[in-house]
Amino acid sequence: MPLYDNAPTLILDQLRRIADGERVGIVEIGELTVSQFAELVRQKREMGHEPPASRMLVYLGRHHYDSRVRKDGYLPCDLVRQLEAALASTSVIETHRHMTAVVSTSDRDDGHGNKVRDRAILELQARKPRAEVYSVVPKRDFIRPKKQQSP
Repeated sequence: MPLYDNAPTLILDQLRRIADGERVGIVEIGELTVSQFAELVRQKREMGHEPPASRMLVYLGRHHYDSRVRKDGYLPCDLVRQLEAALASTSVIETHRHMTAVVSTSDRDDGHGNKVRDRAILELQARKPRAEVYSVVPKRDFIRPKKQQSP
């Protein structure tokens, strides 16, 4: 599994500190598998882009928190599940002109009435040589927690 054993604890602590208004630094949460990394390198070279030099994944969490907790109403534990699903060893690499992602290959019950496919968006320039997991998009989350709470 690409996430380190202690990654859920690190991620939850990071998100708690963000919620408390603290400034946080990046944390190392895992690595791409050898085959995921090889595919990422292949796709980046095919596009004429410089591939990352390391399989390591780091996480800041601020954008992920703002998008999924503040905007959509998810809980921090939901964000951990998103990361676990998107960064599974069975996930695939998708590279487009302006976006690189690690995408789950199986549906996940998000606990809010949806079957989602989680897509971890990678930032490959800011934390060289490591890839930063910038955010996760739970695709097909038609019913978001915030909508469930609205009158």
